[in-house]
Amino acid sequence: MKHFLTFIKDNLKVIFSVAVIAALVLACLTSVIEDRRKVTKDVGRMVMLNALYDDKAYRPLYARAQYESLGIVSASGVTDTTSGSILSGKDLTDQQKKDKAALEELLNSSNTGGKSKGDEARSRNEKYALNKIKEVNGNASVTVSQGSSGVYASNANGTYLGKFVLTGYCACVICCGKTNGITASGRPAMANHTIAADSRYAFGTQMIINGMVYTVDDRGGAITGNHIDIYFNTHAEALRFGKQTGDVYLYNGPSTTTPTASSTPTTQQSSTGMGKVSVIGDSLMVGATSDLKSLIPDANIDAKVGRQQSAGYDIVSEMKSAGTLGDTVVIELGTNGPFSESAGQQLIDNIGSDKRIFWVNTYGPSLDWYAEVNSTISTLVSKNSNVTLIDWYSKGSSNTGLFSGDGIHLTSDGYHTFAQMIYNAIK
Repeated sequence: MKHFLTFIKDNLKVIFSVAVIAALVLACLTSVIEDRRKVTKDVGRMVMLNALYDDKAYRPLYARAQYESLGIVSASGVTDTTSGSILSGKDLTDQQKKDKAALEELLNSSNTGGKSKGDEARSRNEKYALNKIKEVNGNASVTVSQGSSGVYASNANGTYLGKFVLTGYCACVICCGKTNGITASGRPAMANHTIAADSRYAFGTQMIINGMVYTVDDRGGAITGNHIDIYFNTHAEALRFGKQTGDVYLYNGPSTTTPTASSTPTTQQSSTGMGKVSVIGDSLMVGATSDLKSLIPDANIDAKVGRQQSAGYDIVSEMKSAGTLGDTVVIELGTNGPFSESAGQQLIDNIGSDKRIFWVNTYGPSLDWYAEVNSTISTLVSKNSNVTLIDWYSKGSSNTGLFSGDGIHLTSDGYHTFAQMIYNAIK
């Protein structure tokens, strides 16, 4: 015992230091274990608070953040899923504190007459609800005049759609995230012509805004409901236009084309002799629809961006069931990928040997498969007496000025030429 006490006395400082270090290590281990054991449940994260309240009444208030779907009734704290208790502010992470503050602000009723900001947004939306139109009358007659900078029509004679939010954009990275000027329809954007609108308005729909006839050729992630984005040549012009509200009318007059420096509007021509015409195509045909409609007003055109050849069979079957399949059928498929000879033959057989069929081949230096596609089409033409080739490859490869920056889609003159070539082949 005497030796033990002597040992402690001689090594007291060392023993004390070891004890302190051990206590610190134990405290650290306890903290780590506790943190690993504690599981917290994040409160709902707000993307943008002003989407629910502070923005204009005519904007879609719940387009960007629907906090109600979270089922939140209180933002007093964050629940610890292990114990079920409410954690105090000091136990929250920085992100949880931000989320908690956002929800508390959202549910705060002190500045909105006893209503939460979500409730206030709904009441504002009801009070200022604009133009909840499900369908529009397609029987209006519109007086039209053709000008050098666009197509004009009388507002008074149009079908009124209501007041819309009007904004401006251009083909720049800030506005579009790209600079090639190609719209969602596949057509190039043009000032005094192109607008982006909600998807309930099909591509090609024409509207009168401030006396000018515009064509829906584009879409936009923020362009929903009664909101239209008008295309301008420069970003400065789009900024000057700013954000406005204006009366919008559905244009129901004859199909129009916007004049350019090198082309003039094409006079409508009769489709007599061709019988009924059906056209099935991809984005190139989407872009050429307006020009082709001006040449063949009663053509039944079914075109979609990104369409593969394999979709053609079902489209033909649907047209046959509806009784809309024409005597003359134009196929413009192959831009988006190759297809087998057997698949092409099935499409031809489904159309029928009693129909005149015209198949447009393809051209695009950036398309690895265009030569394969054109070879398949040529083989199908040689084996079917009722199928005729429309040689866009020869026309396009010798007129590169008709193409936009991607070398596949076309300029305004390019789509005009494309449509005219098809018309000349089938008339």
